[in-house]
Amino acid sequence: MSFERFIALRYLRKRNLSRFLSFMTAVAIGSVAVGTAALIITFTILDGFERELRANLIGFSGHVRVGVFRGESVPADEDARQRLAATPNVADVGPFLEREAMVVTRDDIEGVKVKGYDSAADLSRIHDRIVDGRYVLNPVDGRHSLLVGRRLADKLGVGVGDRMLLLGVTDFRHLADAPKVQCVIRGVYETGMAEYLDDVYVFTSLETAQRLFALPGNVSGYDVIVHDVGDVDATVDAIQDRLGYPYDPRSVFTLFHHLFVWIDLQQQLIPIVVGSLIVISVFNVIATLLLFVIEKTQYIGILLAMGASRKHVRRIFVMQGLAIGVLGSALGAGLAFAFSLAQQELRFFSLPQDVYFMTTVPIHMSVEVFAGVAVAGIALAFVSSFIPAWLASRLNPIRSIRFH
Repeated sequence: MSFERFIALRYLRKRNLSRFLSFMTAVAIGSVAVGTAALIITFTILDGFERELRANLIGFSGHVRVGVFRGESVPADEDARQRLAATPNVADVGPFLEREAMVVTRDDIEGVKVKGYDSAADLSRIHDRIVDGRYVLNPVDGRHSLLVGRRLADKLGVGVGDRMLLLGVTDFRHLADAPKVQCVIRGVYETGMAEYLDDVYVFTSLETAQRLFALPGNVSGYDVIVHDVGDVDATVDAIQDRLGYPYDPRSVFTLFHHLFVWIDLQQQLIPIVVGSLIVISVFNVIATLLLFVIEKTQYIGILLAMGASRKHVRRIFVMQGLAIGVLGSALGAGLAFAFSLAQQELRFFSLPQDVYFMTTVPIHMSVEVFAGVAVAGIALAFVSSFIPAWLASRLNPIRSIRFH
């Protein structure tokens, strides 16, 4: 161990410092820790929001939704499906039928959107969100199956095994003549996006939806999964060229553009605001090291008088700043990891669904974020130590030894 490192670490120990300087050292380390932890937690939450939002929306409609102009339905066309599947970057294709309907229980009635999937080409990831019952779309024992959102089930007071009457009508004037299908709730799903999914959509088989809306053999379009999400816009253009009118392909990022803009806005602004905590910690490091210079002025003079070069003195204070940065960043990363893990497992922070589109604060931890923020904290503390180090190296040995 070099003598510069030995001296730097020696004077960071509490017993070698005055009470006030010990307090300031703790404040400097704590400020780096708090800034590091806050920024890491911010990134893990924002990454969690984006991933959760993407998973819910893509799981609901795929990467591309090939609908029909004006929301009409068209006869299922195997040729169109084959051309769609042959489009570059397309991984899988599944037809669906979606329309507005009404659900009727013994005590209530509610407007919903019914989406029917082809069980042979079901691309939905709603089965990963089932919180009660089972993911069943096809009829069981001659009874039509239905999946409902947790929010809608609570509103209507129904659960798995209960029956619901679906009315394929959006016009109250024709209510008596509307096609009716009685379904049994096979499962309850929860995505946390009440406003867009849980309180709005019910899912069933494509055949049940076609019977409900009296549209045998018709579909509303096709859900598409792509290989490369980054090339989804070019894929949308290619699909439009291949299929033409009346199909209207749109990516999930276009359909829910405002949600992704909301996420992007937070990713741009919030890290800047929270990141200012680390910048503030820089001033705490500078102030602490300046106090070191004042308190240890005589010792600095003695070192210079004994033959230590000014370069050695600079290194001592730079190493002190580096040690503060390493300790603070390590402590901050540990605090961020503990918080993130606790939230991921226990979910003790909940969110209002109608504001944040999910029920709990989502977390996504990545090594890149932890390492990047920690290194940034260390680097800032290291750089901030150069000013006190330079001032310490400029002291006059004789005047320093006489300093009281």
